[in-house]
Amino acid sequence: MDVDGALRARRPTTRACPDWTERRTHLAGALGAAIGTRFLAAGWVVRHPAGRGLSTTDSGRELLRDAWGIEPGDLVGEADAAGGAGPAP
Repeated sequence: MDVDGALRARRPTTRACPDWTERRTHLAGALGAAIGTRFLAAGWVVRHPAGRGLSTTDSGRELLRDAWGIEPGDLVGEADAAGGAGPAP
């Protein structure tokens, strides 16, 4: 992940931003974009076929659980996701 690039970016490094569809705060700014790019490139998340949503893949859920102790049910929209990637109901 290009942390130096995120710090030099014209946009703010970090800021809380309410998502307009979920009405939940998420990490925005250059750091949020860099993390999103890294997660997509590594295959830890995949884009929904339509819209701006992302789903966590099996390897992404494993990373979150093993590296940071985040359980899949703790993620918005992941509690009902039946394995693999795809839009949560």
